[in-house]
Amino acid sequence: MSGCPDARNVAEFYDETEDADADAGSDAGDDAGDDDAGPSTSGGDGGCELVCEEDCVPLRPGDFSFPLLAWIGPDETSAPPCPDAAPVEQFVWHGDPIVPPAACGECTCGPSYGACALPSSIDAHAAPCASAEGATTTPTDPPKYWEGACAADNAIPAETCGTSTPCVQSVTIGPLVITDEACFASGTSTAPFDAPSWGTFARLCEGITPTGYAGCSAAELCVPKAPAGFRQCVQRTGIHDCPAEGYSERFVFYEDFEDTRACSDCTCGAPDGSACVSSLAIHADAACTSPIVTEDVSSDGPTCLDLATPGQAIGAKSATAPVYRPGTCQAQGGELLGDVELLGPRTLCCHVP
Repeated sequence: MSGCPDARNVAEFYDETEDADADAGSDAGDDAGDDDAGPSTSGGDGGCELVCEEDCVPLRPGDFSFPLLAWIGPDETSAPPCPDAAPVEQFVWHGDPIVPPAACGECTCGPSYGACALPSSIDAHAAPCASAEGATTTPTDPPKYWEGACAADNAIPAETCGTSTPCVQSVTIGPLVITDEACFASGTSTAPFDAPSWGTFARLCEGITPTGYAGCSAAELCVPKAPAGFRQCVQRTGIHDCPAEGYSERFVFYEDFEDTRACSDCTCGAPDGSACVSSLAIHADAACTSPIVTEDVSSDGPTCLDLATPGQAIGAKSATAPVYRPGTCQAQGGELLGDVELLGPRTLCCHVP
């Protein structure tokens, strides 16, 4: 090939083609009768005839890349390195994602737990419970933060309200108060899901031939011969259709994936059916030795009690330590969130002779 131009790579050819297209308008008058189908197979230098001893493949279609050698197989471990004729590894991609199924365990809630506070209000009425609304009411509240010990606070003597109505005919005991109530949540594993994997692997390699792009027909390029297992392909970012002819065998690959799958935290709703209970006594004396009424009271609501003997004094009150009775909570959470997102999609279109 003495006197022939130096070999140039495929990218240089496309650069020259674009320059030629830009000048086409100014040359149209002089070359109206000339054929301009593509690069000269002679190399354009004193009749030097270049012969492609590698592979002649079609020019790249549309916005696709120039041709590359591609090896496509099941995994990277079985993939050969780039061949000597195309030693530059341009891309490594993966396809056919395999996403193992992922499911979250069922969330559960244990019995509720909480603390109790004794009633903060006790009212005496100058009427039985059935008629207490609207009757004269005299507070006989226990001390603040009462824990149930005998308390003579706000005592009411035996007397009448008005001319002859006994002041103490019934008492309304306020409800106990539930505090710091919740349920323990459990059930969803925090272990990671099985990681996604790939079903195919692609290695794309680039090189140049001794003749550069020359040595083929005007509609073709001379590119490194595809060794066994390799294909002549063009690629494009994104997901696209392949041409109907030439580079018509389509593959879709990706650069990577992002796995954001996770289970939402297990939580519990508000407890239902729980209660605080205590036994409360009203005493006629200040030493809590003469109970006039004793009753179980709870957090479900106020309790009104009629006195067996109306008009007695209320000297003190006492109560047993309150007991918390657990309820149940509705389990929430344990839902699968996120997804496996495939990143950097690439369309690979391979030559079908």
